[in-house]
Amino acid sequence: MKLPNIFESQTEPLKYAAGDIIFSSGDEGDAMYVVKEGAVELRVGGRTVEVVEADGFFGEMALIEEGPRTATAVAKTDTVLIPINEKRFEFMVHEVPLFALHVMKGLSRRLRTVDRTAM
Repeated sequence: MKLPNIFESQTEPLKYAAGDIIFSSGDEGDAMYVVKEGAVELRVGGRTVEVVEADGFFGEMALIEEGPRTATAVAKTDTVLIPINEKRFEFMVHEVPLFALHVMKGLSRRLRTVDRTAM
């Protein structure tokens, strides 16, 4: 699921080299990320469950519910990310309902993928 880079002009991008860990399972989360350039692997139990590419997003569960990260995110290639903090996320959910629907669809699709790979 892809999100347009509407946050790009309002947030300083973060750069990661291939192989860098963006966050680990069990970490506390305070942001979700939109991939501006590159690709990010999401790993659960050491297994890659998804590769998120340009305009895709990940880490949204940290902003929806309190709790530790459930996956490890690793830069598959040199990567540029746009972080979306809780305040900006809540603003977008309130002001742009289609944003919330877009995030929910992405989260649902990702959970279904993880469920299928766990079988």
